[in-house]
Amino acid sequence: MALSLFSAAPSLRIGAAPLAQSRVAAPTMHTNIFPTFTILDEAKAKPLMEKCVESTKGEAGCIYYGWTTTEIDGKKKLFCRETYVDGAAVATHLGLAGPVVGEMIEIGAVALDEIGIMGTEADLAACKEAGDGLGCGYWKVWDSFENMKKVDGENADTSKFLTIQPTFTINDMAKAEPFMKKCVDLTKTEDGCMFYGWTVKDDKLFCREAYVNGKAVAAHIDNVVGAVGEMLESGAASLDKIELHGPASEWPDCKEQCDSLGMVYWDTAGTFSKFRMP
Repeated sequence: MALSLFSAAPSLRIGAAPLAQSRVAAPTMHTNIFPTFTILDEAKAKPLMEKCVESTKGEAGCIYYGWTTTEIDGKKKLFCRETYVDGAAVATHLGLAGPVVGEMIEIGAVALDEIGIMGTEADLAACKEAGDGLGCGYWKVWDSFENMKKVDGENADTSKFLTIQPTFTINDMAKAEPFMKKCVDLTKTEDGCMFYGWTVKDDKLFCREAYVNGKAVAAHIDNVVGAVGEMLESGAASLDKIELHGPASEWPDCKEQCDSLGMVYWDTAGTFSKFRMP
């Protein structure tokens, strides 16, 4: 479904002309929790969702947190976008928020579909005990960078950010890696990118990527579509699904590009940010 657009930018192919000078970007050290739920009773779920948001605002290690929702096959889905400075901060959050989420499940408000944690090997080790108790899967960072800077309090200026969330099946990792590296190098040139990079779990590949607004999402897709298309055409990987999470008010600025990729849209339902861009 996405291959036609992914193939449409030959100027970005491996072996093309050298890239422009990249922005200076720090290594990505943040750690993400990735839980997906099915909403069974929205009225029951909503006050507990709000409780999670309010309580997490006080956690020193939280970079951003909040809920996104969509409907798939007639079922309303719920996702928590949440990122922390490191694995220790993830472990702290799981200890604090676990009982509230557990209550959501116990009263029949939601059902947990799956949950994962993404980070460096050291950060995954730091939160593994807490994650194991929830049945987490673990995704290890392959290569990554970030431009966002943690701040102590909420920052409304960056609250409308969007995350693209694509998942692939790896068919040949050695063949995929040059394309993956090309995507990282291309994205480093983008002013609107908060962070970007790849994580791996077994034969699955996920791209952690976030952008300040819809225009930045559109610019990114235009920038890397050729490199990703070549990876798919080579048979190194196949695209399982691709999602856009963020406020619906930003979608019009990137809808043309996103629709061409078969994007599934998730709207925000309560969120905050505690970061700034350089």
